[in-house]
Amino acid sequence: MSLLDKIERKCPWLRFSNLYMYMTAIFLLGLIMNIFNPLFYIFYLSLDVDKILSGQVWRLVTFIFYPLSNSSSIILSLVLIYVYYSLTKTLTMMWGSFKFNLYLLIGYLSLIIGAFFSYFVLKDNIYIVPTYSFFSIIVAFALSFPDAYFYLYFIIPIKAKYFAYVEIVLYVILFLSSGVANRVAIVCSAANVFIFFVLLRNKI
Repeated sequence: MSLLDKIERKCPWLRFSNLYMYMTAIFLLGLIMNIFNPLFYIFYLSLDVDKILSGQVWRLVTFIFYPLSNSSSIILSLVLIYVYYSLTKTLTMMWGSFKFNLYLLIGYLSLIIGAFFSYFVLKDNIYIVPTYSFFSIIVAFALSFPDAYFYLYFIIPIKAKYFAYVEIVLYVILFLSSGVANRVAIVCSAANVFIFFVLLRNKI
């Protein structure tokens, strides 16, 4: 029995279905909030360790209400949400609800751990947002379906594995040129892929 099977037996609550639909709705709500009042997220929902330790524990969940893109373009944000929906729906169908839900849970727990690590070890209450969790979805899809195609600008076909290589290079460059918050968020997103595909040995 694999470690994944053991976790599934001990955590049957992770089998609930259609999480990808709820996550898509969350990102849509995050986009709407960002359009009308971008400061609402920062003041009341963000992963602020100082405020969490002072009693605002809901932030451990509400920090995921963040747009998939920092872009001011609503069209681009909607396109990314659609891409997220398509990829996560496919992963759920092929992996099953349990494995997909676990993958997302590991990713968000990694971000929370990263924020608390920065707060207590680096002595820096950094501002971590889950933007880079989208990166872990793309890599997971590429590892599971390397010969599937993405259509850049809905026209240019690129195999998922090559698209993932480009994404990895871009995030390495971004890591090297960013501040602490971005670096921690990128590392945590990469840790999600490593934990799931290497340590837990998911071989779908």
